[in-house]
Amino acid sequence: MAGVRRSNTTKRVGSATGATSRRAPAGGADVEIKKGSAARGRRKAEPAPRAAPVTKKEPIEERFRALELRAEIAERAHRETVSTISHDLRNPLSVILVSSRMLLRSLDPGAPGRRQLDAIIRAADEINQLTQDLVDASSIERGALRVGHEAQEIEPIVDRAIEIVGYMAVAKPVELTRELGRGLPTIAGDQERLAQVLGTLLANAVRFTPKGGRITVGAEPWGAGARFSITDTGPGVPPDQRVVFFSRFAATRQPAGQLVGLGPFVAKGIVEAHGGAIWVESAPGEGTTVFFTIPAAVPTRTLAAAP
Repeated sequence: MAGVRRSNTTKRVGSATGATSRRAPAGGADVEIKKGSAARGRRKAEPAPRAAPVTKKEPIEERFRALELRAEIAERAHRETVSTISHDLRNPLSVILVSSRMLLRSLDPGAPGRRQLDAIIRAADEINQLTQDLVDASSIERGALRVGHEAQEIEPIVDRAIEIVGYMAVAKPVELTRELGRGLPTIAGDQERLAQVLGTLLANAVRFTPKGGRITVGAEPWGAGARFSITDTGPGVPPDQRVVFFSRFAATRQPAGQLVGLGPFVAKGIVEAHGGAIWVESAPGEGTTVFFTIPAAVPTRTLAAAP
């Protein structure tokens, strides 16, 4: 009788990765269980090593240095831009002003074209002053404005300022007068810079005073120095605008749309560089007065007696 050939059968249990395998012999042999990769994957993962604590001091310092560097670069670029604009504008402006004034002298009063030449000269003067204000404002913001402190008489300074803006008063027209008190002291200052302050404030007064109005520039003894004043009969400055009158970006004054500009900001910087103070007093509809003080010059004999 022929023998029967038996074959073992294999059963695989689990996923396709062979988590476990069970081989069952037909003869009832012991079952062998093999552990697969899934069993090994169930081991408890070891904790990752902890990173070193991050200190915030270094990143903050680095960020601060980066911001500081960017500010320095921006400031340098700003100074170079202002310098370039000022230099590039002044040369053609000088040609315009010199040529226009020569033509004006050659014309008779009332001649055709004289009025247009006056307008050209006024506009060129204003642009020229604007370029100077840009340079001065940049110097003031950097604390680099320099002024002289020589002994000066007040009357020549006032006369120079009136000369600077006299043509504007005539063209509008407005009345421009001066009132100098008695016993004016000799002041310590820079004559050109102080004339610039008075000229700037007078020009603003002319701009905001209606036709037929009056502007008075005055000076009087004041404590240990002198007080200057510029009074106009314009519409006045509202309280909310008075507090920012001398700021870098001053608001508009009435009439609506007219800008105060950089002039008062520069004037404040020049006055304070002399050791003085500047302020404005005004009320809507009652005109405006700008005051500023300049210290008196120290007598020569006092300096000689000092140790």
